[in-house]
Amino acid sequence: MTGILVVPTWVGRPPAPGETLLVLAPHPDDEVLGAAGLMRWFASLGVPIEILAVTDGERSHARSARITPDDLRERRAMERTAALEVLGLAPDVLRLELPDGAVSAHEHALTLAIADRAGPTTTLIAPWRSDGHPDHEAVGRAAWVAAERTGASLWEIPIWAKVHGTVRPDASPARSHLVLDDATRAHKAEAVRCFTTQLVPLGPHRLDGPVVHPHEVAVLLDGQEQVLWR
Repeated sequence: MTGILVVPTWVGRPPAPGETLLVLAPHPDDEVLGAAGLMRWFASLGVPIEILAVTDGERSHARSARITPDDLRERRAMERTAALEVLGLAPDVLRLELPDGAVSAHEHALTLAIADRAGPTTTLIAPWRSDGHPDHEAVGRAAWVAAERTGASLWEIPIWAKVHGTVRPDASPARSHLVLDDATRAHKAEAVRCFTTQLVPLGPHRLDGPVVHPHEVAVLLDGQEQVLWR
């Protein structure tokens, strides 16, 4: 993760970055859609990065006859690896293999897993607790509790809430925007294109996808990444 040059422009500067970064991804692609620029910024500062992959995203096409959950696990993991390489990142990735779509039933175990890897000098990046997706919100709640227990700094990232414009002015006592430099913006767009299972229909039936539609991708690639922090 060396050799990355990021020229950050912050609108409302966040707290100082921690000595380590732990990024919580409910599904493969969330870490890139929500925090590609943030990860590159931390990497440019020499901060070690770990990704906690909460689920393998195996149920993104649960009713499709074109692909099995096991095939999705393999393909989505490969997509994540390719996307991180495009971003110039080589973080440690720990796959928890919690069930896609049912993270809330394992919230306590997830909280313990996060707390086991976090401490007072850790920055946690997690989806916002009101992101509008049950898995995202469960991960956000677990991150909040783990941060309270360990003293880690928590940065919450709106993903689907950003797409749907549901981040209220009173959502957090503090917020910041990272405006991506041109190189990072281009790298993020290329990295997002690696997630073909989510962007391209697997077949002609409506149950074959896509999961993330072009207008949603456009919002997530607007050149800014929002952080809600405390």
